[in-house]
Amino acid sequence: MKKITLLLIATVSIYAGIAEVKSFYNNNEFEKAIKEARISKDEYSNPELHLLWAKSAGALGRDDEAMSAYERVVMLDNENIEARVALAKVYDKTKRYDLANESKIELQNYQLTPEQRNSLGLLKGEDIEEVKAQAKFSIGHDSNINVSANKADEISTLFGRFSGSASYINELGDKNGLYARADLKLYYQNNSSAHYYDMFVGGIDLGLGYSGDGYSVHVPLGYDRIHYLDVDMLGQFRIEPKLNITLDNIIINANLKYSKRSYKQSLHKGMNDTSYGIGSGLYYLFGKNFAYVNLKYETFSSDNTLHSLYIDRDTITASIGLNYNLSNSLVSRIDYRYRLGSYDDKATLTDKREDDYNQFELKLSHYLNEKLELYISDRYIKNNSNYTQSDYSKNIAMFGLSVNY
Repeated sequence: MKKITLLLIATVSIYAGIAEVKSFYNNNEFEKAIKEARISKDEYSNPELHLLWAKSAGALGRDDEAMSAYERVVMLDNENIEARVALAKVYDKTKRYDLANESKIELQNYQLTPEQRNSLGLLKGEDIEEVKAQAKFSIGHDSNINVSANKADEISTLFGRFSGSASYINELGDKNGLYARADLKLYYQNNSSAHYYDMFVGGIDLGLGYSGDGYSVHVPLGYDRIHYLDVDMLGQFRIEPKLNITLDNIIINANLKYSKRSYKQSLHKGMNDTSYGIGSGLYYLFGKNFAYVNLKYETFSSDNTLHSLYIDRDTITASIGLNYNLSNSLVSRIDYRYRLGSYDDKATLTDKREDDYNQFELKLSHYLNEKLELYISDRYIKNNSNYTQSDYSKNIAMFGLSVNY
């Protein structure tokens, strides 16, 4: 009984120390928090103690002491995202740039696009004079390549697909300052039994940005060209100001968009439109994983008085997803996208057209190494609409190889 009592007293004593440090920290009594942490030697194996110690030292402007405490957290808890991000910031602040690069969070973030990886690199204080690129080669099956609303008219086909993207950033002055950025995207799909629906898309973005302590602003000008249905279909000009903010293991982004689409064939000139949009999103990083949520609003208006039907519309799009590491080399991903479209034109004699678009996707990836990824994915799409010709469903299954640089 005596031994049990002593054990209970010791246990209570340990948690009392942490509670004291936390209480001092929450009350902004940082000196007292550090003093209590120093004398709580029985808890030196607890990473939470050193994290509170580090944050208290950082609040007092004692960077070297904070750095040492954050390093102890990482030694005790290698996957502590908050400590790793904070440590990279301290290294960067104290001009230990080599150490800052070595302390990058070891995320399996190749599931992100090169553009997203470069944005993440900016926020983590990485060396931003570099290129990130990705190429994907895949084969797959589309159950309804012609998006037919009539089951009897659906065309199913095997296809081969290539998609590639690259992102280049170069700082124009001191670190955490003005930078230039270029992003390039290519996409080509060849359908084995439906070549009329082969598609090619090319896009380029050029812009300037500014990177500060934990945030970046980027204003790119973009142009896209689409070849589809055996014709040079359209060109699109875009301006998309973007803001990214990091808060420990959370990344917040916001963006505006102006877009103008011009169809190249005289038959389609009545489809030319201009759109404006606003959106925001949040990425939550935990361990080697991340979850995200995005919300976007866009409004489209015709450029011509006499125009095709269903050009003028408003859309709201919501996306959520989870990227989760099942093991060191096996990564799972789940994504869901919902879009509500409200049109100015009527679909029936009495009701305006409304579309209810749902997209659900599962993906499983096996990393042969940090640059090579084998993956399988399945995407199901269902668009519910009171405009009969747009009420359809389809399924796309793929197997592919992704090369990351």
